[in-house]
Amino acid sequence: MINPLAKILKGIRHYLRLKRMPMRLEFVVTDYCNLNCRGCTHYSPLAPREFEQLERLSLSMKQLAGICGSKVKSAYLIGGETLLYPHLIEAMEALRKYFTTQKLYIFTNGLALPKMSDEFFDTARRLDFIVAVTRYPIKFDYDKVLNDLRTRRVKTEVFGDRSMADSFFRFALDPKGRQNARLSHFKCYNRGCMSIVGDRLYPCSISACVGHLNKAHGMAFEHHDKDYLRIPDIESFSQIRRLREKPVPFCRYCIYPVDTVRYAPSKHGKEEWVED
Repeated sequence: MINPLAKILKGIRHYLRLKRMPMRLEFVVTDYCNLNCRGCTHYSPLAPREFEQLERLSLSMKQLAGICGSKVKSAYLIGGETLLYPHLIEAMEALRKYFTTQKLYIFTNGLALPKMSDEFFDTARRLDFIVAVTRYPIKFDYDKVLNDLRTRRVKTEVFGDRSMADSFFRFALDPKGRQNARLSHFKCYNRGCMSIVGDRLYPCSISACVGHLNKAHGMAFEHHDKDYLRIPDIESFSQIRRLREKPVPFCRYCIYPVDTVRYAPSKHGKEEWVED
């Protein structure tokens, strides 16, 4: 039998870890991807080949940099597959222009790295970007592309080794919204991944990108006006912190605990994301 006091202390320690979690901003440039992963949290297998407008992306960067200042320690360009973004060099320039001292990352599954131009690698090195590569259990020489990055003197990190067995999670949603929002938020694996899509800031990618699921399968996962912040309306960093640290109405859809699953190609069925 679990000691009730030990359970309470564990919960308190978890809460304090969440409070100390550094804030990071993830600028979503596309949800389209060159992989087809079951249960993707950006719903990339369902996403059309669409890309964020560079002008709107740059404006969001400028506005958030003015609000957050040094309170944000890192910012990311993320997808889908980030390297497919046709204005990637310009997006890198804009992100470094506004976030001058922060750690800047490009998230990628790595597949497109052998085809990237010298300009991309030169820009990553000059602007001090970190190319964060996630390994997937596919036939691809990750060691080679990582070594190539190091040879080019581009900073790199392995952001998760998903080639390991049972290294994926299934983040299922309850279409009737019957979950305990506070509990789902407290246990959330995606907490802290502040996702910027267009001119909106969301507390996680699942909420930010669920429109692809709605459109593909006629679902009705709704957004309340408290589920996000319109970036032009943000007046202080405390608003962003509250969005991260308090449950939002969308949390009522998220089912916890999550299932651990093996990697597999998506079949695009709603059951990959929805629990009936």
